[in-house]
Amino acid sequence: MKKILAGAIALLVIAVLLAPFINGLVLAAIISRYKDNLNEMYADTGSDVRVEILDYNRNFSSSVIDWRIDLGSLAAVYGIDEIILKDRARHGFTGIVSTTSLAKNPWFTDLVDNKLNGTNPLTITTAYSLSGKIESVIDLAAVSIETAQGTMDFRPGRIVTNVDRELNHLVSEAHWDGLSLPKAIQIDGFELRYDLEKISTYIWAGDLACTIDKIRIQDQGNEVALANFSGEYNLAYDRKSNRLSAGGSVAIANLLTQGEKVTDTLLKLEMNNMDAQGYEEFMTVYTGTMYSLLDQIREAADDPARMEEIMQQQMPAAGLQFAAAYEKLLKKDLEIKITDLRARLPQGQISGDLQLRLNRDLTFAQLAPLIMQPKLALDAFSLESDLRFPAELAGENPSLVAPIYPGMQTGLFVLNGSDLVHRARTKDGKLFLNGTEVLFD
Repeated sequence: MKKILAGAIALLVIAVLLAPFINGLVLAAIISRYKDNLNEMYADTGSDVRVEILDYNRNFSSSVIDWRIDLGSLAAVYGIDEIILKDRARHGFTGIVSTTSLAKNPWFTDLVDNKLNGTNPLTITTAYSLSGKIESVIDLAAVSIETAQGTMDFRPGRIVTNVDRELNHLVSEAHWDGLSLPKAIQIDGFELRYDLEKISTYIWAGDLACTIDKIRIQDQGNEVALANFSGEYNLAYDRKSNRLSAGGSVAIANLLTQGEKVTDTLLKLEMNNMDAQGYEEFMTVYTGTMYSLLDQIREAADDPARMEEIMQQQMPAAGLQFAAAYEKLLKKDLEIKITDLRARLPQGQISGDLQLRLNRDLTFAQLAPLIMQPKLALDAFSLESDLRFPAELAGENPSLVAPIYPGMQTGLFVLNGSDLVHRARTKDGKLFLNGTEVLFD
C-alpha cells in the first residue's frame, strides 16, 4: 500500500513539474488553430488581410512568438501595411499568460519616440486557458501629445475581450475616460460592450451597447455638445424561418448645436423578418466591392488624378452592384419600424412612429411603377405612420399641407394648433391619410 501511495505521489509530482512543458505544447496547438480560424474568417469575407507566425521559439516554461498581420487593402484606410507583434508567454501550471510588444513596428516606435517622449502607453496581456478560452486585456495609460492647437491629453482606458479559439463567441467590454484638447474637443466617459455569437460568416447574433457621458467640440466660435449619449443594437436569428431581426436605439439627454438646445432625444429602429440568405448575399457583394475599391485606392495613393478617376468610375458601378444586392432583401414580410421617435426643441415637441411592411416579394423593376401609380403600392405595402412636430420648424412650406397627388383630400400634414400632424394607414386595400381616404383613380 505504501509503495502504491509513494508511486502515485511520484507521478503527481512529475505531472506538476511537467505541467509548464505540457501547457507550452497546448499553447502551440491553440495558437495554430486560432491563426487558421482568423485567416479562414478573413478569406470568407473576401478580405486580403492575413495573419502569419514568423517565428515560434518554445522552451520548457516559456515561448516567444513573432506574429505578422498583413493589412492588405486595409492599408489604404490605416496608412500602414503591416503590424508586427512579439508575444512573450509564460507557461504556468493551469494556463499560459503572454505579454505583447509592438516595438518592431517603425510607425509605432516613431510615435512613442517623437510624440510620447519615449513612453509606451500600451500594455497588452493575453491569457490562454487549457479549455481554449482566450482573454486579451489592453490597457492605455494616461498620455499627452503636443499638437499645433495645444496639448491633447488622453486619459486611461481598458479593453477586455474574451474569445474561443474557434472564433464562434466574442465578448468584450471597453472603458475609456476620454480625452481633452483645450478650446477644441473634450470626450468624457466612453464605454462599449458586446456579446456576439457566430451564426455564419456575416451573421453574428447578440447585443452591443455604447455610452458616452459627454462630447464637446469647438471650432471657430461654433460649438457642438452632447451629454448622456447611449446607443444599443441587437440581432436575433430564427433558424426555423431563416430570418433575421435587428433593432437599435439612440438616446441623447442633451444636445447643443448652432446655439439651439435639443433634449430628451430618442430613436428606436427595427428591421424584422430579413431573409438571412439575401442578407448574406448582400454582404458578400458589399465587402467584395469595397475591398476591390480599397485595393485601387491604395495603388493610386500617390496619384491624385488617378484617385479622382477611380472615384468617378467606380462609385457609380458600385452603386449599381449595391442596388442589385439590396433587391435580395425585398422579400415578403420584411418590416421596417420606428417604434419611438421623440425630441424636445425650444419650438416644441417632436414625436412619431412608423411601420412599413412588404406584402409580397419585390424587385427594383417593380418599384418604379409604384412611384408613378401610388395605388399599386397598396398591394405591395402595408403602412401605419404617425408624426407630429412644431409648425414653426417647417417655415413657409405650403407643400407639406397641400395635396401632392390627385385624390388626396389633405396634404401629407395638417395643422393642429401649433403643430403639423401626419397620420396614415392602409386597410382593406385603401390608404387613409389624416382621417380621410385617398381616392385613387
